[in-house]
Amino acid sequence: MRRFCFTNLALLAFVISSVFSMPIWAQNGQNEHLYQITLLRAAPGNLQGLLNQTRQQKASSEKGMIIMRHSQGDHWDLMLLQPAGEGIPKTTDYSPIVHYQHDFLASAPNSWSDLQARSKDAGIFHIEMFHAAAGRRAELHRQREMENLYYNATERAGNAIFTTRFGSDVDYFTVGFYRDMKDFATDPDLPNERFEKAATDAGFSARDQIGLYLRELIISHHDTLATKVD
Repeated sequence: MRRFCFTNLALLAFVISSVFSMPIWAQNGQNEHLYQITLLRAAPGNLQGLLNQTRQQKASSEKGMIIMRHSQGDHWDLMLLQPAGEGIPKTTDYSPIVHYQHDFLASAPNSWSDLQARSKDAGIFHIEMFHAAAGRRAELHRQREMENLYYNATERAGNAIFTTRFGSDVDYFTVGFYRDMKDFATDPDLPNERFEKAATDAGFSARDQIGLYLRELIISHHDTLATKVD
């Protein structure tokens, strides 16, 4: 069984941040919220048990949890998203019903109430995890923000952008919230000129360059669809 626990890394980070009197995720003018993410792959025959356990954990949690069940595109079964709170985050040991558990910390400008509100009406999540090319990390973050501007200008909600802080080699991951597959797969009924203008206004050279520009900035990424577990 492979299991990653970030406790020692988090302890080191909190010691360092306390020395400088400011959390690392709040430096450089940022004002972000810290989240705990857990990826789980059930041992054979234990997926239902894992679903039951995480549902119980969500029900007993004071602040709640968003549970996303893998549909296609990656090797985990569940992604758990919850606020990290203050102090050293506590992990839950899901062994022996899992073969893989990976806990890490990430921050996002979205508040927990905002993420919960967006999740309430969502049935489908589009999750993308990015490894930035050397020297392009900041540019990759800017590209994700530009894409959100493009979405907003074409009557769509943008993605929540998460920056990994401890425990994962993923630089950023994004979560898109959609009602269903039709909502995910269908563009708004707008003139082509509207899409083109939105792309250039957001900073892209053209609409058909959005994906090509992203590919310049990454060495790999995982693209996953997931459904909500209530």
